[in-house]
Amino acid sequence: MASDRAYQYSVVDMKVVYDDIDEYIIPENQRACKLLWSKNIFTKMCNNYDNVDSWITISLFSEENKKLFDELALKDKRFGRTWGGIGFRIPVKPSKGNDTYESFKELIDLFPMQDVQKDGYMTVEEFLEYYEGCYKMIANPEYKPLIKPRLQDYDDPILYSQAFSAYVESVSKPREIRVFDETKVVKSTDEYLAESKFANFYDAEEGKIFYNKMYYDAHMRYKECNKVHRI
Repeated sequence: MASDRAYQYSVVDMKVVYDDIDEYIIPENQRACKLLWSKNIFTKMCNNYDNVDSWITISLFSEENKKLFDELALKDKRFGRTWGGIGFRIPVKPSKGNDTYESFKELIDLFPMQDVQKDGYMTVEEFLEYYEGCYKMIANPEYKPLIKPRLQDYDDPILYSQAFSAYVESVSKPREIRVFDETKVVKSTDEYLAESKFANFYDAEEGKIFYNKMYYDAHMRYKECNKVHRI
């Protein structure tokens, strides 16, 4: 059962939403979101009753689906910018009982099922680096701080503001970054995985370690539907 705060959230982890859809997605949008999830097109955000129209923001498209989306967006305003990214927008005021499923379905049906995208898995190197301490710190090649601009050197305040913003961006980058260090790997990937929470979410064929069962099952379903196997 939804709480008193239901639907009044910003971006929430996909697995949390998947496990408690009644808390995070208004009933009128639930079937459309589930249809997207069945295609492994995961959602980032969707409207509540406070919005002026109905929309669903997508997390990540595959390259194929992103290309299709961009083509559709050129000729149909229902594809485009939504809160926090891109997605589908229906010009219908959200209200209780006003189900927009068929309107969303018309758009969603244009997209084929995709594999789980990068927000759902990590590579073996990333797993070893971020979860097993197999990393080292190196100087960040992108850390090249600019000289702080002086207001008196600029006649145009807009140019000064632009220069100052560039300066702030340059100094905000870390001086060092973390990179994978193979010399710190002392066990096999299977041994590391066996001791981790990701033990049952590894596709060795593709070298992908999924963050949870939801993403792993979605990936395996995609492979089964498309008979994807590496040679």
